[in-house]
Amino acid sequence: MLIILFLSVCFLAFSNGANDNFKSVATLFGSKTTDYKRAILWATVTTLSGMVAADFLAEKLVSNFSGEGLVPDVLVHSPEFAISVALAFAVTLFSATKIGMPVSTTHVSVGSIFGIGSVTIKADINVVRNIIISWIFTLPIAAIFGSIFYLVLISLR
Repeated sequence: MLIILFLSVCFLAFSNGANDNFKSVATLFGSKTTDYKRAILWATVTTLSGMVAADFLAEKLVSNFSGEGLVPDVLVHSPEFAISVALAFAVTLFSATKIGMPVSTTHVSVGSIFGIGSVTIKADINVVRNIIISWIFTLPIAAIFGSIFYLVLISLR
């Protein structure tokens, strides 16, 4: 099981990097602020910095991504759960990346955990409801803020 878990997590890390690494600096390349090679360097440095910072500052965030609170702890600590989450996460991200579909790794992670909680009938439906409500509202709210900030900045130019 340990080898399967290790390989699953490696596949997850690869898929996550393939999907997320460049998204953080895509506007630098797309706006021609920098070339492709330098944008990849920025993506690598910022991803590595975020990883180091998260290791020190985001213990609660890491706990949230483990499934604690969404499904019972006994399920969270089983190797089958960890492997299933890693594989579902990795296959979904890898597939989305291959077809060029931008996806949220947070949504994929929570969806993977929720799927396992659903088949075991152990997901906390109140937590799931709150997550879904937040997903419904964050996209339009972010769009509104983005348009406001853009219009303000353009007017200042």
